[in-house]
Amino acid sequence: MKLGRIAIIGSTLAFTVGAFAAPAQAVKLVPADTACSYIYKNGEPTTKTYVCLSVAKSPVPAGQTATFTGTLSPKAIRALADWTTGGNTVCLDRYPAKADNDSSMPHTPLTKVCSAVNKKSTFTINAELSVKGTYYYGLSMGPCTASAATCGNADPELVGVQGPEVVQLKTT
Repeated sequence: MKLGRIAIIGSTLAFTVGAFAAPAQAVKLVPADTACSYIYKNGEPTTKTYVCLSVAKSPVPAGQTATFTGTLSPKAIRALADWTTGGNTVCLDRYPAKADNDSSMPHTPLTKVCSAVNKKSTFTINAELSVKGTYYYGLSMGPCTASAATCGNADPELVGVQGPEVVQLKTT
């Protein structure tokens, strides 16, 4: 079974968009146009896709539009609906293509690079990314409008940089 990116391990199904560092890399990251995370059961990944994220092409000149698309499972949609109280908005996160000296991968939430998820559980994010360089991209849920208790927790199955595949985009 080929496993995609698995995101921050948490204890609830709420999503966080706050800045944090991903844990040290246990696997070599493989740049790809598409990466998926999988639903976990009893602490182990299943073959059921949770969230997928794709980028249309790379490289893209800085300031021009990069198109990201994706799909969410019914389980992810339920968590998103709780997180956004029905707003169903997803946003991009940007990670450096190289880990810090301590192996962390701090990310930048791109809270202005968002899109609503449609009734077919798909989305398209057209992003004008002005920062030049090679970066990895993940998905976060849009601004949290749920209770303070929900908004303070992390999603255990969100797309991030835990590998092996990661969505990579180079802006020139």
